[in-house]
Amino acid sequence: MRLRAPRWKDPRLIVGIVLVLASVLMGALLVSRLSATTSVLVARGPIVPGDPLESADLATVELRLGDHREQYVGTLEAIPEGAVATQTVQAGELVPVSAVGQSQDVPLRPVVIPVEATVAESVVPGSSVELWHTSPSVDDGGTGEAELLVPDAVVRRIDEGSSLGMRSMSVEVLVPADDLASVLEVLSQDERLDVIGVPGAHGVTP
Repeated sequence: MRLRAPRWKDPRLIVGIVLVLASVLMGALLVSRLSATTSVLVARGPIVPGDPLESADLATVELRLGDHREQYVGTLEAIPEGAVATQTVQAGELVPVSAVGQSQDVPLRPVVIPVEATVAESVVPGSSVELWHTSPSVDDGGTGEAELLVPDAVVRRIDEGSSLGMRSMSVEVLVPADDLASVLEVLSQDERLDVIGVPGAHGVTP
């Protein structure tokens, strides 16, 4: 029994050709999409909640983001006027769309905390820190106990003070608005408040 060669009008042959062409076309489109680069903004240095999003602090790079490109800010023109960061963006990190907002979207408040000794290396602008309150010693009428006052503050800037001792070292931190009263109460009583770094932590998303 001889097999007949398929004819060009054979529906099965036509369907097979169409499926092959469609597969090749979809593969080419997928490769092209994955290899295409798109513009995206990168932070030149640490950006903390409340900082204005300005061109001097941002750089434009070309990256292959694939399906994730909608999650990041592509151009400076895409940032609304008066926009600020609503979460910490570390140096070299892409600027997510979720980090762009207005000042009223930031539930953090800046507080300057004087420190008596050099802070740990992990305490840098943009880092997550804890604020610990130590009550006066027993001899001074206190208990001398330490308690965690704020578990999720963010370092805004560090003032190293002056070599002549005219200005002591201080750390400006951003604390949640709900914790502001307790922090100010401790500072008003001139009691000890330590800024403790959290190794490996990058920032806090409000």
